[in-house]
Amino acid sequence: MTAPVPNIAMILAGGTIATTSASRVDLSAYHETGTRLKAADLLGGLPELDAIAAVTAVDFRQRSSTAITVADWLELRALVGSLLVEHDAVVLAHGTNTLEETAYFLDLCVPGDRPVVVVGAMRPPSALSSDAALNLLRAVQVAVSSDARGQGVLVAFNEQVFLARDVVKTSNQRVDAFGAPDAGPVGFVDSTGHVRIDRRRTQRGPSFDVASLGDLPRVDLVVSHVGADEVLVDAAVAAGARGIVSVGTGAGRATPLEDHALARAAQAGVVVCRSSRVAAGTVVPTPGTAGLVAGRGLAPWKARVLLSLALTVTADPAEIQLLFDQA
Repeated sequence: MTAPVPNIAMILAGGTIATTSASRVDLSAYHETGTRLKAADLLGGLPELDAIAAVTAVDFRQRSSTAITVADWLELRALVGSLLVEHDAVVLAHGTNTLEETAYFLDLCVPGDRPVVVVGAMRPPSALSSDAALNLLRAVQVAVSSDARGQGVLVAFNEQVFLARDVVKTSNQRVDAFGAPDAGPVGFVDSTGHVRIDRRRTQRGPSFDVASLGDLPRVDLVVSHVGADEVLVDAAVAAGARGIVSVGTGAGRATPLEDHALARAAQAGVVVCRSSRVAAGTVVPTPGTAGLVAGRGLAPWKARVLLSLALTVTADPAEIQLLFDQA
């Protein structure tokens, strides 16, 4: 008797992977002029999936990933959680611009061992040499792999597999658009579809229950540069930010004027997290930054996600630092 294939839910949340254009060489204007596909349309073009899994199409909402909001995240988390009750894994097709942020949010908020795999595309399905169909096929292959179980949220892109914590978008044009500058991929999918996870995750990091929340605390990013002053820091505080991620130069250094403003913000009860605009490396606590949270190796926009979630349980910088240390 043939063993049953895994039962997978594929959520479509929009993006390039679900947009088509009348021109096969349209690689840039399709968002404005193209047609949005439904989840069933994507699956209908991939009969090869039938031999791998029983895939259920689930439409979330069609929008550019630049339009994703916290409310969308909270609803998406609830949807993923409900689908994992009756499915062996979930694949989320998402726009690439904020894919890494959504993946990391879900990684911090979706409990359990069943795989969640996030995927996108850099070229629409209508384009010459589109990566959409193959990326989706590979994502399902990762989702049904026993190696994916217990690894938290994974990102499958261009036949590589990344942890949600590590992955960042590294190109706005090429199909090899995602990487992990410090950690690298944790696995690969070879040309036969075989999934190989070489580096297994030993610790999931912090986890947050957001089921009862309607929003998350406001956290703003302030990017440092030559001549940066206190204006943006003070504006964030005035706008009601409960946290600020300072995107510093080098190992997280801000300008003197920014430092003064960040100190004032911290005195006022705003939690300040230090991160870096540099693509690789870590930001660590130092004697001169007592009372501020060190973002460790998280990209600034991911530090923002973690800080916002941390603020739902505590406003103590020392306790929040422990969460960043575990991330």
